[in-house]
Amino acid sequence: MASILLPRVLDGGKPNLGLLGGSYIFLAVAYSLLIVTELYLLFSNRNAFCIRIRGLLVVFAATVSLHIYLVIVLLVYPENGLFPCAAEYWIMSLFLPLGMALFQAANARLLKYYDSQVRLTKNHIESARKQRFTLTIKGFFNFWLSLDAAQKVYVGAAAGMVLPLLPTFFLFFGSRRFHRSYGFFGPIVDATACRHGAEWVPSILLQLFWTAVFGPYLLWKVRHIHDVHYWGLQTKLAILAGLPGTPLWLAFTYAKDPAISEINKYVPTAGWFVPGLVTMQQVLLAIPLWQVYQMAKVKRPTTGNSTLSDISLSSRRLRPQTSMKSLEFYIRYNIEPLVQWAASKEFTAENMVFLREVRNFKGKWEHMNQPLSNAERRQQFAEASIIFFTLVNPFTAEMPINIEYKIFRALQGMFSSVVFNPFDTDSTSEHENVVCPWEDAARPSSIKSDVSETSVAAVPADFDCSVFDAAFESIKYLVFTNTWPRFVDSDRTA
Repeated sequence: MASILLPRVLDGGKPNLGLLGGSYIFLAVAYSLLIVTELYLLFSNRNAFCIRIRGLLVVFAATVSLHIYLVIVLLVYPENGLFPCAAEYWIMSLFLPLGMALFQAANARLLKYYDSQVRLTKNHIESARKQRFTLTIKGFFNFWLSLDAAQKVYVGAAAGMVLPLLPTFFLFFGSRRFHRSYGFFGPIVDATACRHGAEWVPSILLQLFWTAVFGPYLLWKVRHIHDVHYWGLQTKLAILAGLPGTPLWLAFTYAKDPAISEINKYVPTAGWFVPGLVTMQQVLLAIPLWQVYQMAKVKRPTTGNSTLSDISLSSRRLRPQTSMKSLEFYIRYNIEPLVQWAASKEFTAENMVFLREVRNFKGKWEHMNQPLSNAERRQQFAEASIIFFTLVNPFTAEMPINIEYKIFRALQGMFSSVVFNPFDTDSTSEHENVVCPWEDAARPSSIKSDVSETSVAAVPADFDCSVFDAAFESIKYLVFTNTWPRFVDSDRTA
């Protein structure tokens, strides 16, 4: 009974399976079940907009990577030396930095999404443009600059895994701390002292970079983001939660204070990562799940597209300010404030930009003298093609709108003969984007347009300026049930 009630120390001896050791095991199992449940709920609600924008794959990868390390840390005390020091070294040197990098990539996705929204509001045609890169130093540099924040973190994570491999191999196979039979530096020590050598410092420096250097940098870049999905708040809390772990690990690993040594008998030094890891995981998982729960309580019927989720809390009460007529008035006369709000608060600027561009498209061509000449018909079709390829087509648009598949297929068939070239044209050209389904037909110079250079020789017989009407009505209803009530509420409380 005494061996159960009195906890044994963490001394590298026999397993500690008493009350404290059992508590560690119970905590590891219970928290693992919680993580599995949260990941399942996230996957089940993957079509919800607030989850979709966060990137389910990177969230899963970051959560699982960090959780494996967290469970290993929780089991250090019960195992009491059964877990090899060498295995812990490799996990600490490779696995934990990878998890931290993936976690920061999940955070950086917010900055990428926000930048894309801002770019879309400035010039939706420019947002769909791509560059060609050459295999030169300048080309690689331009390629790096073209990457968004999340992609740069992915590259950094890959580099952070590959570059430290050589020094990690050197320190492991060169130090006698990890193996008695070979090595050319370091003392031969027991399992406890093995975990306190200078060989661990490089792995800590890599973690320190992701948490104490890149983390504050990203925190500064997203400081002004206050969105309705709490993504900005989630990212700030997650970054702050990752800051204390490494300094605490260093303090409890290398400090010689007797009080700290006494604590280390019951709490492994890596255990000081656990509070931060738990907080990081929970803000990554619990906040979007909480929002899904809130939205489910007030969800209204939609047009049948299951992805049109996240209905606003105030959309049930259609006051005069939130009526469809009020929205239509805004779209027709004053849509820019709605565009800017959707970009910075809800990350749905593509919907507003689409409504604005279709409004402008119809307003221009419905007032042209009828019937249109062949040149005018070709220009009208070219302008409609630009709207389709830069705002509707998911293969070419940076931020495509979300419409029913039936509507998309109809538009895809209408513009199936068009080839969209998103790359920069020759440097001597005055234009940046080209829609060129037929190379041998020149664009009529008499037609003035904001659209890039086009080459259109034929127009489908059933094409007219009402081509986007179905998509327009679908997006307008989506805005009416989601964005518009939130916008009115924010404007009222401002």
